[in-house]
Amino acid sequence: MIGGGAGLLMSPQPLDESIKFLKEKDKNTHVIFLTPAGKKFNQNDAKRLSKKDHICFVCSRYEGLDERVVELWADEVFCIGDFVLTGGELPALCMSDAISRNIPGVLGNDMSLEVESFEDNLLEAPSFTKPDNFRSIFVVSEFLKGNHAKIHTLKNKMAHCKTRFFRPDLYQKLKPHK
Repeated sequence: MIGGGAGLLMSPQPLDESIKFLKEKDKNTHVIFLTPAGKKFNQNDAKRLSKKDHICFVCSRYEGLDERVVELWADEVFCIGDFVLTGGELPALCMSDAISRNIPGVLGNDMSLEVESFEDNLLEAPSFTKPDNFRSIFVVSEFLKGNHAKIHTLKNKMAHCKTRFFRPDLYQKLKPHK
């Protein structure tokens, strides 16, 4: 490693030649590098990237890779969180899953995408199944009455409460509501 330091770097030439070959085959391939220096990946990125025809995730190992390859080929650079892993494979897998579920037809029911966590900076409201009494913990009775307007309002309030409690950082980003 030029300049010293611990760890091993990936050499630029093999990676450069691989990406060059890929881009020659399909110039529209979107090249994403995974590194702690990248922008934090979020749900809006997943939706946007789901419209791309081809994505190439470049995952480094150990100490990383020669920065010149990133400068030459990166269409985007992402990070999945403020922590360090031994490689970029798990972040690529997480991003692939988040992206692919936004591709029409991937989920069994497209309505599954309508009310999701991180839409409008809210977590999704809690969900429940039958029985309505589980170990003396009851489902909110309004859920059992079938009034969809009231259920919608209640779920919205619950989503706000859940977000405020578990993710105050997201709650702070909410637009003032009436």
